Amino acid sequence: MKTILIMALAVLAAPVFAADANGTWKGTLETEEGKHELTFNLKADGDKLTGTVGGLRDKDVSVDEGKVQGSTITFSVMSEWEGNPIKLVYKGEVSGDEIKFTMGTDDGSWSTDLTAKRVS
Repeated sequence: MKTILIMALAVLAAPVFAADANGTWKGTLETEEGKHELTFNLKADGDKLTGTVGGLRDKDVSVDEGKVQGSTITFSVMSEWEGNPIKLVYKGEVSGDEIKFTMGTDDGSWSTDLTAKRVS
């Protein structure tokens, strides 16, 4: 009975542990203008995610509203489209050395998928 209880507690506790999103990740965003190499520098601290995204503009942009829930990470960044500011939202599933992202506008009018691989 004691063994069954310990095993049940271990199974219930497993989803609490977050996947490791820390580090540098690279992925390619394909657009009508061509391919853009994106670099994600991420740091998870409990359920909080901070960092930067490079490759969207001429300088890195800060991660805002970053959250970690199990193996799922979410955050937003402020970028620019045709001279206008635009908020992009990211939702990613971390699995080992890979993050499968869906990124798009905060109003849902555009989105795309991309995969980033850990480089450090």
